Amino acid sequence: MKYISGLLLALMLSSPVVSAATLKIATLAPDGTNWMKLMRQAAKDIKQQTDGRVKIKYFPGGVQGSDKSVLRKMRIRQLQGGAVSTGAMAHIASAALLYNLPFTFRNLDEVRAVRNEFDPVIAQALADKGYIMLGLSEGGFAYLMSDKPLKTSDDVRTQKVWVPEGDIVSQTTFEAGNVEPISLPVSDVYTSLQTGLIDTIAANPTGTIAMQWHTKLNYATDFPLIFLFGMMIVDERAFNKLSTADQTIVRQTMADTFKAMDAQNEKDEIGARKALEQNGMTFVELSDADKALWQELANKALAELKAKNVYPADVFARLQQTLENYRQQQPQQQTATAE
Repeated sequence: MKYISGLLLALMLSSPVVSAATLKIATLAPDGTNWMKLMRQAAKDIKQQTDGRVKIKYFPGGVQGSDKSVLRKMRIRQLQGGAVSTGAMAHIASAALLYNLPFTFRNLDEVRAVRNEFDPVIAQALADKGYIMLGLSEGGFAYLMSDKPLKTSDDVRTQKVWVPEGDIVSQTTFEAGNVEPISLPVSDVYTSLQTGLIDTIAANPTGTIAMQWHTKLNYATDFPLIFLFGMMIVDERAFNKLSTADQTIVRQTMADTFKAMDAQNEKDEIGARKALEQNGMTFVELSDADKALWQELANKALAELKAKNVYPADVFARLQQTLENYRQQQPQQQTATAE
């Protein structure tokens, strides 16, 4: 009898105990957007495929605060994850900024030409710091938008320019052009446009419409500054509580979802730009000379950011070489365009 009881106890201790886990994930993305629709479908698929063992609860629309607040709540385990800007992770893993440096890409094809090689680099850098990256989301190109046409950095100096809170790349880029930007969380942008605290932003067409910022802006400089990315991360401590099989399901489902999301975002960006134009926003074309001056400004900012070790210069040099090789294979490639 003692032998049987001991055997049962040993079997119980050696058998994996599977318990339900809820991943609470916050995002600034408004509810009802295509992004959130795809994310909610992913949550349903994960719950179904894990037989209810893994559930995802989203907090959209910034109800949990800024990216900075989300990361703080992850550290104290109030949240298990967040969909945040890549810039928000720069102080944690500098590789998160690889795709977000000014004028790195000329078009969407170039972005996708480097992702297979460098997405894993970013994911590993975050994993080394205790964060699991479940996906990178292509947000489209950011354009300078204002209440007046802007062509040069001299024009921008007369404006009250917003940069996202904690975004050292944008901050340094504008400061390189002798512009003193105003740092605010995303949640404060609309009110600040209303009150006149700011009158100029850099944003992608889809985000501008989703946040209703376009209602306070009249012009967009038709020269993309940077390509925007968002990322979904979860705390390694929470993720490791899932079984290996469930981790695989979550990773694969999210990978498929982010792939579908990128395709949808591409369509949305094209449609959003057309909608902005139809609603009266003027896209201001730049001369080659103006573009060259902006590139000089970007190079100056990159040099300053490199000196501060803000991004991994060696890895970025590899990325630039990969881009150059790609461009040499695309002799008819057009310069910067979001369409």
